[in-house]
Amino acid sequence: MAQDRQIICPQIDTCEEISPSLIKHILVPFDLSDMSHRAFEFSLDLAKKYNARISVLTIMYSEVLSSSFLDMSSHQKIIEKEKINQISTSFKLLEGAAKKFSVQLKSDMVFSKNVADTILSFSTNRKVDLIVMGTRARSSPRRFMIGSVVMDVIQKTSCPVILVK
Repeated sequence: MAQDRQIICPQIDTCEEISPSLIKHILVPFDLSDMSHRAFEFSLDLAKKYNARISVLTIMYSEVLSSSFLDMSSHQKIIEKEKINQISTSFKLLEGAAKKFSVQLKSDMVFSKNVADTILSFSTNRKVDLIVMGTRARSSPRRFMIGSVVMDVIQKTSCPVILVK
């Protein structure tokens, strides 16, 4: 048996050996909520332990932005620019935290009408090994314990998902 491998279930003769570093790339969908902050902190701990890298993905949902920035009223432009600035500031704070943990971090902001499909597409295209995300819907936290985006992601993804409360 190789020194850097371990047996998962030693009581069964048919078990295979696996590498201890199955997690190399972690995706954290990030929406500025407390739960997404906790999911990021959890992913930092995992990334440090597994020597993995983290991708933070923020998806801006906006009917207006999906058509054209030029079609917006000046008030809408101000609101959208403020959101973008807020996310950029958060990305800098997350990058600082990752640097303290010596974890490689890449942050992306994309615009999309379908948040769950964008997370799924990103995780497939970037070869993500694990998704770590918050559990509750932002719009109505008392109505559902798990939001619709989370439900779509866990039902359709091919990689493991850790939900953080």
